[in-house]
Parts: sequence; C-alpha cells; structure tokens
Amino acid sequence: MIRVIIVEDEPAIAKALSLLITNNYSDFQLICHCRNGKEGLEQILKEKPELVFTDISMPVMSGLEMIENVKNSGFTPHFIILTVYAEFEYARTAMRLGITDYLLKPISFTALDEIMTTCQRQQQAATKLLQEEYLRRLYFDEVSVFTTNNPLSSYACTMLFLFFGPICSNVYNETAIGTTAQQLDKAFIDSIEEEYHISLFALSGHHYNEIIYFVVYPIEQPVNIEEIAKRIYDSLNSDSTYVNLFISDSVRNGKEIQQLTQNIYLFATFYILYGKGHIFRYTPPENQTIHVSKDVRAICESIPKKSTPEILHKYIRMLINFWKEEEVTQFQLITDLRYFIGNLVHDNADEDIVYPDATDIVCTCNSYDELENEIKFETNQIYRTDKEFLENSQQALTHQVRNWLDQNFTSQITYKIFRDLFGMNEKYISTLFKAEYGISPSKYVSELRLNMAKQLMQSNPDILTKDVAELVGFNDSFYFSRVFKLHEGITPSQYLKQLKKLSHNV
Repeated sequence: MIRVIIVEDEPAIAKALSLLITNNYSDFQLICHCRNGKEGLEQILKEKPELVFTDISMPVMSGLEMIENVKNSGFTPHFIILTVYAEFEYARTAMRLGITDYLLKPISFTALDEIMTTCQRQQQAATKLLQEEYLRRLYFDEVSVFTTNNPLSSYACTMLFLFFGPICSNVYNETAIGTTAQQLDKAFIDSIEEEYHISLFALSGHHYNEIIYFVVYPIEQPVNIEEIAKRIYDSLNSDSTYVNLFISDSVRNGKEIQQLTQNIYLFATFYILYGKGHIFRYTPPENQTIHVSKDVRAICESIPKKSTPEILHKYIRMLINFWKEEEVTQFQLITDLRYFIGNLVHDNADEDIVYPDATDIVCTCNSYDELENEIKFETNQIYRTDKEFLENSQQALTHQVRNWLDQNFTSQITYKIFRDLFGMNEKYISTLFKAEYGISPSKYVSELRLNMAKQLMQSNPDILTKDVAELVGFNDSFYFSRVFKLHEGITPSQYLKQLKKLSHNV
C-alpha cells in the first residue's frame, strides 16, 4: 500500500484530488490533508508517506520550504508539485530541489493517472530491491537492519526449495565444484510475477545444488502456491537430473524464515527419494530413526569372506535392485551403503588403502546406474593387490591434479573435468588429494582464488568487488563475499575500505 499526504490550502482542489485517489487507486491510501507547509512538515515526518502532493504558495510555510526541510531531515518521499502556469519561477526552484513531477491545476485525470502509474511502478521496484536484500540477510541470519521499516511488513512469504539431484552439502570455506542448480530465466519470472501478482526472488541455498525461490505477496491477497510451484518445477525439471521441490509454510513479515529453513532441511533429509523427483508440501515430520535395511544386512552377510571384485559386482547389483524396488530415501541409501562399505573395510583392513565415504559416493551420482558404477569402482580400489604400484600412481595423480589447479583455478571448475582429464572418479581424486596435501581440491582452489583476490585489491583499492569475483573465478559476487568473509573475518568491501584508509595515512 502506497500512503499519500496532500498539502494544499485550497479546499476544492484538495477535495477533488482526494476523491480521484480514493475512488480510482486501491493501492494508494490517503492518510491526511494538510492546509499549509508547516502542518505538512509535521505530518510527513510523523507518518513517513511514500507520496506527497503539495501546493507551492501556501500560508505559514510554502511548499518549497516544506520540501527543503523534509529533505534536510534525511527522509525523501516522492513529491508531486501542484502548480499553475503563473508559478513557473517557483517550479524552477523546485527543480533545484530535485522535484521533477508536476500536476497542473485544474487537475486532469489523465495527467494524474500517468503520475500515479509511474509512482506505483517506481515504488514497486524500490520495494522489491529492499525485500530481496532483506530476505538475503534473513536467510543468512545477518539481519540487524529494517527493525522499524521492515520491507516485508504487511507481506506474506512462502519459500520453494529446489534440489537438483541428491542433497549435496556445501561449506562456504570451500569453492563449490560441480554446481548443478539451475535458475529460471528472467522472462519466465516476469510472466509468473505478472500473472499471479507476486514477487519472486531467487537465492542460492546452503547446498551447492539448491535454489530457493521466495514467493512474496500482500498478506490479504490469496495466492495459489501449489500452482506456482508446479509451474516452476515443470520449467526446471529435465532428463539430465531429477528435481525435488519443497513448499514451506507461509510466514508474515519475514519472521521465522530461519526456523522454516531448518524445518525444510530436516524434512528433506527424511523424504527425498533417491533418483526420483517430486513436489512436497511441508508437514512436521514424526520422530524417525533410520536403521540399516534388513535385506541389505542379509545381502552383506551372504558375501563370501574371500571375494573377488567380480563376485562383489554381483552383490552390488543385488543391492541396487533392492534400493530401486523399495524406492528408498537418500538418507536410507547412505545408511545402507555405509554398512556395506564397513563390511568390506572390516574384511580387508589395510592402512595403505583410502576408503570411500558413503555420503560422497551418493551425492556425486544422479542415477542408480551412476551409483552402481561408482560403487564398483570403489570396491575395485579396495581390492587392488599391487600396493607399491598403487601408492606411486596415487601420488603421481595428486601431483598432476595440483599442477592443473595451479594453472586453471580462475576458470569454472567442475568435477566432470577431473574425470575427463585424469580418468578417475572425482571423489577418489578428492580423497587422495586430501590425504597427500592435507586439504581438499575445493578448499585448495578457494585459497588460490582468495590469495589472488587480496593481491588484486591491494594493488588496486578502487576495484569493484564484482570485478574481483569474476577475475578470480567466482561467477556470483554475493557467494564470493560470503567465502571471503568466512576466511578473512570481514567482507571484500570492508577489506577495500581498510586498504584505502591505510593508503591515505601513508
């Protein structure tokens, strides 16, 4: 709702304008009518309206004096000057105050409609920018602003969480490698916003393959969230990976977004089916515990003690068939696979072998076919007998990977590149790399990028943060800022301010 104050000493003009606004513009709320600039100044500073219509020549205090006093207070509503041709010199003074919108007396509805439409469009754009920034801060628990002027006041918000493939963890002290999350194109977002009279904001979530869409709309406005969610889901679903969409509860004024996010993540953990996409409406989950499946225990117990990789492949196929037929959740699958790997490690314990992690295997596969191949690959590594050859080849591989990262860390790196260049499973490479250098490839890339970022900023303190992000390999400046702050304790903008301050003191 756009709130309006009229400051006009002619009752007939004020009444005509009031009737035109209240009878024709439901998105505008007339707060009051003031008879001079002094009354107008008091009411404007008290009510903080978005739009003010004001005459120029009035008793006690003119409209121009009032505008100047309002601006000096730090508050800047949208002013519309009510004028006649004879007041042209006054109008030129108004231009020096930054007022460019005029409404000639007697008031024409056509002229008023043009001003109201423009004002509404500008106000909506400004509100959207504030809402988007506020939602970012709420989501990442950085809110310490807007405590009095909450841009989500009188708005409801529903979150749509989309996961592309299995839920993959993401830690912001590392560079996300292999991001699979897709975003809607702007034309689609614009059409959805126009059709449903909503605002739609996208944000990268805590998981690297997650996108969150915030659906924002006036509290009193009915919105078909399920229909919007289905439209978004159908637009992003593809043959390359499966998509799961979770619809949160609605919240007012942006409150409880952090709690809702935690609820959705817990809900998704228990309900995402591995290898299949679905739309879920959040409901509080019952107390659940996950145990190893009885059939998985039986299959593992039937594996011969002295098995070859070829024999194991048959049992792996049995496991895959069981999981597919039962349509197990991702959490259940990881629990079962961890039990299977634990049995292999127990029977083939060797300190020289780098054993796989069940979560890593599951999270890097988008289908059961990929999962089967990954498990076979990992079991083959466990059963390698030429240990000296294995150790030398592993060390040579990690050196090759490090050399390649040193030369290409500013490019967009995906795990697929590891497989294409080095012919090995990406998680296997990551595990070996960490064992050799004490750091994961993704964290190593982060350190290279952040060191280069600091060098760029030190050599040019006037550089823009978004330019630094692009130069060192981040395609999202907001993501770059979060990684930088986690490492350095301050944002890139604060780092640049410190550099400028030091240069001025020298």
